[in-house]
Amino acid sequence: MKKITLIVVVLMGMIIGAAIGTNISRHFARQHEKTTAVMVLLQLHHKQWEQAAGSKNCAGADAQLRSLQFLANEISIALPLADQQDAVFHQHAKKMKDILATPGIIQCPIGTDSIKQVRDACDECHREYR
Repeated sequence: MKKITLIVVVLMGMIIGAAIGTNISRHFARQHEKTTAVMVLLQLHHKQWEQAAGSKNCAGADAQLRSLQFLANEISIALPLADQQDAVFHQHAKKMKDILATPGIIQCPIGTDSIKQVRDACDECHREYR
């Protein structure tokens, strides 16, 4: 009888532990949903911007640039603590906004140096935080 009770207690402990572990892992996965979403969208729009600029599609490039500008502002909203408390991260986010706000960036045809500057800014931040 004691062995059966012990087995039941151990099984119940394992079930409860698994449930708690699942909830904890879901919590941590949700914490990074916004970050991942903003970064994936930035990457998508940057790629489309590069393609539109390469094919001299000024209207498409302009639309993608505006999406990139909007998303660059979303970084501080998606990561408010990092933006407020981490000076290095804040500098990376500010650099991205500044590059995308450069007056000559909207001109068509778009030079590859503007696209490279944005890509380099992303790469610098990723080296620091991946």
